[in-house]
Amino acid sequence: MLKTIMLLLAVAALGAAPVLGGVVSKDGSTVPDRPAAPGDPAEPRDVDWEWSTCGMDFVPTTGGSSDGWGEWFITTALNDSGEDIFLLEFGFPCCGPPTEEYGWVVWVGLGGIMPPAGDAYTADYYGPFTPVDPDPSTFPPTTYTYVDVEAEAILIPAGTYFCFGYDNTGTGGQDSYNGVETWAWYEGMWDPDNGWGRTATMQVTASFEGPVATAAATWSGIKAMYR
Repeated sequence: MLKTIMLLLAVAALGAAPVLGGVVSKDGSTVPDRPAAPGDPAEPRDVDWEWSTCGMDFVPTTGGSSDGWGEWFITTALNDSGEDIFLLEFGFPCCGPPTEEYGWVVWVGLGGIMPPAGDAYTADYYGPFTPVDPDPSTFPPTTYTYVDVEAEAILIPAGTYFCFGYDNTGTGGQDSYNGVETWAWYEGMWDPDNGWGRTATMQVTASFEGPVATAAATWSGIKAMYR
């Protein structure tokens, strides 16, 4: 009888033991922890406004995979600076191969905190980028990729919401839910991360001054300067 009780206790303890590694999929799939060193800080910029989901250059504590958590990570932000701003730079702690055309994405003129009605291909501004950490299995992804978008002349009027994010080609950085809403494109919809106890890690900086027209690197950036 004593042996039976001890066996049952051992089985119960095994079932209650924490899972090693990090949950990177909404079905509970895990990968082993392979911490990476934080990336180099962003180049100094003339920043007038900055915003982040977890704190500027926050080091993620966990992450979500592209196939199990979401193909794109996005969030919405309010320009509460009191002035019109031009976006300068995004910061995404992520890992994986280069993104395609819709790598970073921005929607402007949103009516509130909710994400856009369409998928990433409805973005007003977009472009490719290459994650600094090319290994899609790094977990958690702590190396930041800084994406310079100054030449795009993305204007966010004072007091308006905009949405930004990126194509998650491997694993995207996250933290436990902290009250800031983020979403991932999962099974054909923008699925809120807070329902899974997470906040995706993303950040943006901006300036009150727009770039000169000759700085535009893309046709969309040039057109935006002359609207």
